Amino acid sequence: MDMDLSETETMRPALRSATPALDGGPRLQEAAPAKITAATRQGNLRVALVGAGYVAQFHRDVLAETPGVNLVAVCDADADRARAAARQWGIPNAVGAVEELRDLAIDVAHVLVPPDLHVKVARALLEMGIGVLIEKPMALASADARELQALAGRLNLPLGVNHNNVWHPAFVRLLDHVRAGRIGKVEHVRVCLSVPLAQLEAGDFSHWMFRSPENIVFEQAPHPLSQLHCLIGAVREAKTTILGTRELHPGQIFHDRWLVAARGEKGTAEIYLAFGQGFHRWTLEVLGSDGSAEADLGHNLFSYEEKTPWLEFWNSFLAGWRRSRALSRGAAAGVARYARFTLGMGPRMDSYFAGMRGSVRAFYDALRTTKPLPVDGAEAAEVLDWCEAIAAEAVRGRRAVSAPVHLPEPGPARPDEVVVLGGTGFIGRRVVAKLVERGLPVTAVVRRAHSLPAVLTAAARDGRLRLLPGRLEDGEALAAALKGAKTVLHLATGGGDSWEKIERSMIQGSVDVAEAALAAGVERFVYVSSIAALYAGPDRGTSVIDDSLETDPRPEGREIYSRGKMEAERRLLELHRRRGLPLVIVRPGVVLGEGTPLQHSGLGLWVRDNHCVGWGMGDHPLPVVDVDDVAEALVLLALHPGHGLDGQALNLASRAPLSAREIVREMRWATGRDLHFHPRPLWLSQTMEIGKWIVKKAGRRPGVTFPSYRDLKTRSLAVPFSSRLARETLGWRPVEDREEFLDRTVRIYERT
Repeated sequence: MDMDLSETETMRPALRSATPALDGGPRLQEAAPAKITAATRQGNLRVALVGAGYVAQFHRDVLAETPGVNLVAVCDADADRARAAARQWGIPNAVGAVEELRDLAIDVAHVLVPPDLHVKVARALLEMGIGVLIEKPMALASADARELQALAGRLNLPLGVNHNNVWHPAFVRLLDHVRAGRIGKVEHVRVCLSVPLAQLEAGDFSHWMFRSPENIVFEQAPHPLSQLHCLIGAVREAKTTILGTRELHPGQIFHDRWLVAARGEKGTAEIYLAFGQGFHRWTLEVLGSDGSAEADLGHNLFSYEEKTPWLEFWNSFLAGWRRSRALSRGAAAGVARYARFTLGMGPRMDSYFAGMRGSVRAFYDALRTTKPLPVDGAEAAEVLDWCEAIAAEAVRGRRAVSAPVHLPEPGPARPDEVVVLGGTGFIGRRVVAKLVERGLPVTAVVRRAHSLPAVLTAAARDGRLRLLPGRLEDGEALAAALKGAKTVLHLATGGGDSWEKIERSMIQGSVDVAEAALAAGVERFVYVSSIAALYAGPDRGTSVIDDSLETDPRPEGREIYSRGKMEAERRLLELHRRRGLPLVIVRPGVVLGEGTPLQHSGLGLWVRDNHCVGWGMGDHPLPVVDVDDVAEALVLLALHPGHGLDGQALNLASRAPLSAREIVREMRWATGRDLHFHPRPLWLSQTMEIGKWIVKKAGRRPGVTFPSYRDLKTRSLAVPFSSRLARETLGWRPVEDREEFLDRTVRIYERT
C-alpha cells in the first residue's frame, strides 16, 4: 500500500528495535539504557546549549516544543554571542565557559561547538556530572568516541549523538519498507551526495572542514553514512578513489569528488560524494533480492519497485506507474505540509527540521523511560569507522595540511603604519597585497592563523606585513593593533540577521574601532560602507548620484543591513564632528571579481543558484566595480596627503556598460552552466511579496513585517553613480571598457 508521508509516524525510526528483523533485513544492536533519575521521570530536565552558532537555533526550536525540557542556559566562548542568544531566545542564563555550567544544576548539555572541540567539551561536561547530546560527527576519531562512551558508562551518564538524518522522513519510509521485507534481503546500497558549499564559492577557506583533506568527510559524510549504517551495519572494507582535487591555498588540499566501493556487515555499498557542486542531489537506493527502494532526500520523496506475477510488459508498466504515483503523492504531500505550516494549521515539517525533531525527541524520550538511547557513542563510533575507512586514501595521499602558521613576532608599529581590519576578506586581502607591493608598512588583524591567503603569510614571513591575532571585540587586542598606526582601513564592518546583531557588530563595533583609533592618534580612519546606504530607486528624482554624506532619508523603509550601514555612518560622523575623528567613508558599488559567488545579490534575487529574478527588468547599466579597483581606491586613500577628504563620502562605481541581464548571460557562456535571468517588473514583485505577507499573517507567523516597496525599488540600482571625488581627488581610474571588465570579473569563472 502506498502511504502518504503525512500519515506516517516520521518521529519513530525505532533504530534499536528489540523485535528481530525479517530474515536478511537489518538487525540493529542493542544499547545500554540511558541513566534514569527522579528528575528524568518527573520530566523536569534542565538543559544547556554549548555553542551559540547556526545549528543552535534549530536545537532551541526543537527543545521549545519538547515536553519535560527546560532550556535554562546557553554557553559560548564568545560571551557577547551567548548573551545575545539568551536575550533572543528568552534563556535565563548566558555563560562564556563550560565550567560555569557547574553551578546551574544542568542535567543535559547539547554540544554544538566546532567538531574538533567535541571530545574536549563533552569530556569536561561528563566529568562535571552532566549528560551530553553531541552534534555529528561525535569526534574526529572512532577511538576518541569509544573512549567517551566508556567514560559515560563509568559515570552512568547519558551520551547521545545527533544523527538527525536517520529521522529524515524519506529515510524513515524507506527503512519501514525494508524492515517490512518488501524488497527481500538487502544486498547493495547506492548513495549519491552532491552538494554546493557556499564557503568554496566565496573563497572562505578558514572553516575547519578545509584544514585537512579528510575533514570534509567527517563534516558532510555522517549524514548518509549514519543511514548506511542502519542498513548494512559496520564497515568491513572500503576502497576510495579520489576523483577531483583542488588546491585552495599553497599546501591546502581539498578533494571535492570521492567514489567509494565498500562492504559492510550485511551488504555492499557504492558511495559518491561531491562537494562544491552546482546541482544538489542526495539519494539513497537499496537493492534487495526481490525489489528496490529509493529515498530522494533532497526533495523528501520515496519510491520503490517490487516483483509482480504479471507478464513482462505489464510488470514494466506497473513498475513505472507505481513509481510515478509514489513520487506524485509525495510531492503533493510536501506542498500540503508546507501550506498547513504557512497558514498556521500544522507543525513545521520540512525534512531537516523533522529530522532534528525526531532525533532530539527520541533522545529525551529515552531519558524519561527505560529505552536505550537512539544513537549512543558505540553506534556513533561505528559511523566514524565508516568515515575513517573512506578518508584513509586522503590521509595516505596527504601533502601539507593547513596548520596554524608560525610567524615571527610582529614587533612595534613602524612609521606610517597602515592597519587593515578585515584583511583576509574578499576586498581586504587585495588591499593588503597592494599596500605591500608599494612598500608600505602594513598590519593585518586576523582571527585565526590558519588558512590564510599565501600573499599574507609570505609578506609576514619576510617582515613586510605584521600579522596580529585578535578579535575586534577584544579592546586590548584592538588597542595593541592600532598603537602607532597612521591610517586605519576598516573593512571588518560586521553584519547579522537581526537588528540586535547589526547594532552589536556593525554599528557599535565600528564605533568601538573608531574610539580606539582616536585614542591611538590615527591620522586617517577609512570606513568601508556600501551604496546600500543610499536610495537608488527609479523615482529618486536625479539623473545621477553624486558623492554626498546624505544617506536614504527614509531608513525605516529599508532592510536591516542597509539601515545598519546608515546608522554606522551617522554615528561615525558624530565622532568626526564632536571629537575630530579623521573619517573618510567609502561606499563600493556592486563588487565583482574572483572570489565572489556567481549568485551576487546585486544582480537580482537568486531563487535557485542558476535562476536569477531581476530587481526589475534588468536592462539598465549597474554600478558595477572590479574588486581590484576597489582595493586600488583604498590604497590611494591611504597614500593621499592632508586632511582634505576628512568628513566626506566617496562612492566607488565604474561606468562599464553592463546590465544585470547581460552579466548573467555572460556568466552562462563563461561557465557552461544553465543560468537564467528572469526580468520581472518591480510592481509585480511587490504584489507577490504582499501575497506572501498575507499568507504568513494568516498563519500567525511571528515577526512578519509588511514588505517595503522602497527597499525593493532601490535594489534595482536604476540611477548611475558619478564617483567624482575618487576620480578627481585620488586620480582613481577603474576598468570601464566592457570587454576588459568582463575578462576581469566574469570570464574568470571559465578558468575556475
